[in-house]
Amino acid sequence: MIFDWPARMRQMADFVGFSDEDLALVRASGPILLDRAEELTTAVYDHFLQFPATARFFLTPEGEIDQSRLDRRKHSLARWLRNSIDFQLDEQFPVFLLAMSVVHSNPSMERGYLGSVPARFMIGTMSFAQTAIAGVLSEDMDDPHLALRTSAAWNKLLMLQLDVLLAGYVTETPTPPTPLPVTEEEGALDGDADPQGMRRVLTNILDENHRNASANGSAQPHQGE
Repeated sequence: MIFDWPARMRQMADFVGFSDEDLALVRASGPILLDRAEELTTAVYDHFLQFPATARFFLTPEGEIDQSRLDRRKHSLARWLRNSIDFQLDEQFPVFLLAMSVVHSNPSMERGYLGSVPARFMIGTMSFAQTAIAGVLSEDMDDPHLALRTSAAWNKLLMLQLDVLLAGYVTETPTPPTPLPVTEEEGALDGDADPQGMRRVLTNILDENHRNASANGSAQPHQGE
């Protein structure tokens, strides 16, 4: 099944009240936020490292901080910020978000020993990003009323994104950890890949998640049995 993700995002945009004016506010905030992109991305990952439940995803198998992985993830988060500022309700942006989601919910072979990133941390990260963006806008915009309106526009946009990001999880039951592989193989989904080919890959993964969720549900004993 190929899902019409742009249509879903348009429906959610209407639902949360994300208007053309909001989009203009988001884009106008670009120079301010991109000027402090490194500060924002560092704040996010410093926050992750404060909590064992999230810090573990940025450690080596030996328990040391994986600095190269952190640097790559900061780069990816900065790219997400740029893509969000340039947001369009087209086919590419939902694919970019779904790729992010699937990478977090279906870990690659070399990261399989960690299991998936729980969906609650995706939600929490969006909340942290909302607060961080609002703080920067409040500090760097001269007009407090405009800063408030721009923050509200970002909040709506991030909710649109969160809907698609959580679609990659389907169920709150996380992927269980797998044994640490003997050899590591590189391989990750790239949000810049061809939209049609990526949609097929993502759809197959999501359909498999749906089937697993249905199977798990049918396997649960009913009360009284």
